[in-house]
Amino acid sequence: MLQSPLFASTAGLAAWWPAVATALPERAIPESANKALDVFQMKAVARQTLDLKTWHFVMNGADDGKTMNANRTAFDAWQIRVRRLVDVSRIDTEVEVLGQVLKSPIILAPVGAQQSLHDEGELATSSAAGTRRTLMICSMMTNYSVGEIAAAGKGPHWFQLYPSRNRAFMKKLIDDAEAAGCRVVVLTIDGPTLGNREAERWFRGQGGNESVRLGNFENFSGATPIGDSSLTWDIMNWLRANTRMKIVLKGIVTREDAALAVKHRVDGIIVSNHGGRQAESNRGTLESLPEVLDGADGRIPVLIDGGFRRGTDVFKALAIGAKAVCIGRPYLWGLGAFGEEGVDRVIRILQSEFKRIMQFAGTTSVDAITADYLTRR
Repeated sequence: MLQSPLFASTAGLAAWWPAVATALPERAIPESANKALDVFQMKAVARQTLDLKTWHFVMNGADDGKTMNANRTAFDAWQIRVRRLVDVSRIDTEVEVLGQVLKSPIILAPVGAQQSLHDEGELATSSAAGTRRTLMICSMMTNYSVGEIAAAGKGPHWFQLYPSRNRAFMKKLIDDAEAAGCRVVVLTIDGPTLGNREAERWFRGQGGNESVRLGNFENFSGATPIGDSSLTWDIMNWLRANTRMKIVLKGIVTREDAALAVKHRVDGIIVSNHGGRQAESNRGTLESLPEVLDGADGRIPVLIDGGFRRGTDVFKALAIGAKAVCIGRPYLWGLGAFGEEGVDRVIRILQSEFKRIMQFAGTTSVDAITADYLTRR
């Protein structure tokens, strides 16, 4: 057994370095953000730092967690075909998505209530994203308002919206997002009901549920119900009549719904199963991606989230045909571990890993990453 002063015990090896879990002692616990080697080390620090209630808010999946696990295992079905003797001294990771040029195809997915992980919450995330010119999708359930979040970071922002039976409330949120400079609204459509997240429900029922600020709900005197089980494709007509922002649907996982999105003139799709927190489908988003691309038929951009932990994961999704990739839990681990510095470090780690696999594969630009660089296991 290898020994190192960096390690303290022998438990939980796979969470640090799964490939050598049987050969190495406990994963390293970095003492600062810059010493973290990968996002799994950030996860280890966050696990030590966060209370159990917050940890389960971040980590919990629906039912038995099979969908959440499927998001990760889906990557193992694909292998990367690396090429040789290609000049990769210059690598361009820029990508254009819905008219915006992004430094990287790695995007921060919408997550609410980030003050539960760190006092600065979404402000820290926005600042880190802005420093790295990374697109942040602001959740409507944030502790700070979308205007405050956008002002905290110089990078681009989109706004994520949940349906509500009170359309006046939705209109207020949309107007605030437009005023904050958001150019895209991301409507989450995977929640006709709430997923069965048992650990989260357990800790919620143990008391201590202090009220928290919901910045986007302020200055609205009417009812603020979240979710609308009667929602249909008719919502697209309402959205187009009430916003100048481009419209992206988050939660599409089938060919049929992708085709309907095109028919209803949606501007883009995010293939998503809410990080395995809603329906227990036992199907990873990467497994859904090919048929969604088929349904979209190249007419609108298709993005994806769910289980992305390495630069190689990003490469595989782009090679299959995704336009960009959204990460959630990894940057939350960074936020919970070290605040803004942790988020910044997670972005840098994934960007560095992505650039490295581009060099190994012989792809000098994002557009060069095609299905020719993949094979099925």
